[in-house]
Parts: sequence; C-alpha cells; structure tokens
Amino acid sequence: MSLLLDKKELRKAAKELNLVKLTEVIETLNGVLAERQQEVELIAQLEGMAKAQGYTMEQLGYKQSSDVVVADSGESSSSKRPVKPKFKTINKDSQFFYVENGQLHLLRTHTMKKGLQQRGIQVVPLANVDKKFAKDIDKLIADATAQAVDNFNSKVSIWNEWAVANGGEILEKR
Repeated sequence: MSLLLDKKELRKAAKELNLVKLTEVIETLNGVLAERQQEVELIAQLEGMAKAQGYTMEQLGYKQSSDVVVADSGESSSSKRPVKPKFKTINKDSQFFYVENGQLHLLRTHTMKKGLQQRGIQVVPLANVDKKFAKDIDKLIADATAQAVDNFNSKVSIWNEWAVANGGEILEKR
C-alpha cells in the first residue's frame, strides 16, 4: 500500500505493468473499494442505531479514520502551538436569520449573508423575524450555543494537551 502512496514508485510500477497485470490491479482496487463501501454503510447503520439510543459514536469508543489521521499529524508537529480558544457567547438580540424552504435558519457566519442575498434570500435581524417563526428562534439559538460549546471544548482539549507538554495555561471546558 505504501507503494501506491509514493508517486514516483507508482509511475515506475505503472511502466512495468502489462495489460493482464493492470487488469488484476484494477480488480483488486475495485474489491478494496467495495469492502470500504460496505464498511461505510455499516458505520452509517451503527451511527443511526447509536443516535436512536441517544449515544454518539465517540461515546461508544469509535473514532473515525479521519480523526486518527489528524491525531497522527498532530503528534509530528507537537511543538507547534495551537490557537488559544476563546468562547464566543451567542447574543440572541444580535443574531441574523433567514427563511429557506419554509424554515427559519440562523445565519452562522456573515460570509454566508452575501451568498444568500445573491440567491434572493432575505437575511433579517431578530426584530424583523416573522412572528410565525418566533417559536423556532430559541431552539436555533440553543442549538448554536450547544455547537459553540462543543467546538470550544474540543479546542480546549487540544490546547490543554499542548499546554501540559509545554507549560502553558490549562483551560477549563464549559
């Protein structure tokens, strides 16, 4: 597999392959791809069952391979200082909302605003939200706050790992 990761070696191997060998390689790669697809489908089913029971995959001890890759690359650059996280509170009165497909949505970033307006979707402040969507506002704010806390806590974990190794300030999760 490491042969496939190195472009020079891959080119060298490709020159040596004849049609029969190339067909075998393609069949092998298609087999691996089919196995991976089955794994992805199984993982999706597991995630669905875990969510139905109120668990996350991480709580059940499962880490996605992309998480592992990030962790491996983080170890090689452990001397690199991560950005110190700051918790940004979500002030309900200063939020902007938009209606798309008959549902109220919270404007997550102000860079989205221009794209939404170009698509003809009106972005409005809290005071101008239609009264029929008033019941959705608190849920959207609560979801955004929960997501902000999760993001902050994950950044604090990364920061604290670095801080322990390098004598930095240890932060508390929210």
